[in-house]
Amino acid sequence: MTAIRKAVSLSPDEEQAVSDLHQQLCATDADPALCLFFCSPKYDLAKLEQEMRRRFGDIPLIGCTTAGEITPLGYREDSITGVAFSPDHFKVAAQPIHNISTFKLQDGLDAGAELVADLKKDIPHANGHNTFAFMLIDGLSNAEERVTAAIGSQLGDIPLVGGSTADSWALEQTSIFHDGAFQRNMAVVILIHTELPFQVHYTHHYVASDAKAVITEADSLSRTVYEINGVPATQEYARLCGLAEQDLDISVCSNHPILMKIGGKYYSRGVVEVNHAERYIRFACAIGKGVVCTIARPSDPTVNTKEMFDKIRQEIGPLDLVLGCDCAARKMICEEQGLMPEISRVYQDNNVIGFATFGEQYNTIHMNNSFSCIAIGKAGGVP
Repeated sequence: MTAIRKAVSLSPDEEQAVSDLHQQLCATDADPALCLFFCSPKYDLAKLEQEMRRRFGDIPLIGCTTAGEITPLGYREDSITGVAFSPDHFKVAAQPIHNISTFKLQDGLDAGAELVADLKKDIPHANGHNTFAFMLIDGLSNAEERVTAAIGSQLGDIPLVGGSTADSWALEQTSIFHDGAFQRNMAVVILIHTELPFQVHYTHHYVASDAKAVITEADSLSRTVYEINGVPATQEYARLCGLAEQDLDISVCSNHPILMKIGGKYYSRGVVEVNHAERYIRFACAIGKGVVCTIARPSDPTVNTKEMFDKIRQEIGPLDLVLGCDCAARKMICEEQGLMPEISRVYQDNNVIGFATFGEQYNTIHMNNSFSCIAIGKAGGVP
């Protein structure tokens, strides 16, 4: 049995789209250990849900809505794509976490410990060399930092990569499919054990500039910044970017996000709203009063991404699958700069299946404007 199967349907009809997905993922005698899918929010989710239950039955199936789908054909919109993991090469344990908007640290510690315990009942030797974690989390919950830090802390050396669900840029309702239904305000953490070679990575195409910022007034719960360097947020952010205040918008902020240094590395914090009337900026990551950060300047995202994949292939050989979480802001930048055909080809050439997200997770960190991934090599590893 093929270790990993990939699928895509461009049909706008829910019944046909799910039929295409099922036919491409499950055309074997043995049921997959797990199927993952990523779908456009433009589908009628009630119809999609009904068809998923009818077609896939008892096959473990987890998925989410997106801001764009990374498919075997490259980047697409208004589509559904997916991947199936063979039981001959993968063992899976999954744990849902509900009501994450009221999430407490102990909830994550308990969920993470339970997840690892469940997998180790069947695979006592599961560790970071043979097991990875993949997480989907509600991208409108404002809970990613708490959940990621708590879950990641319980995984030991098992690496975690994840993505915040999206609804294009509507910012109204994102959904995760689990246990036969689309749901909100939740996360699903999946542990996947395999003998195949794999690596987890993240990358972004930003370089720290000399423009420094101190957050001097903010509401950390809503991720809203009111003052930077003691000045109204929109005024100072624009100045740090070298622009007039009225020219500050989401596109500018996506090209010049703030960078925070954690453990000697820079991680990006992206903007989801620029409110000129009240002169505040709302972020997609946690940010609070007293935070010191740097305004970024961009480089070429395609060069950056190619270099990452070249490095991965040198270490684990040909790639059978890259499970990728690509920030919706990165996708927007590529669209605006005419780079979508090129970045889409890079993803296609490296067997990326995934989605455009409202945030990315890497081990215990939640970030934006980045690409996080799990790259899985072919059986036999490096040739």
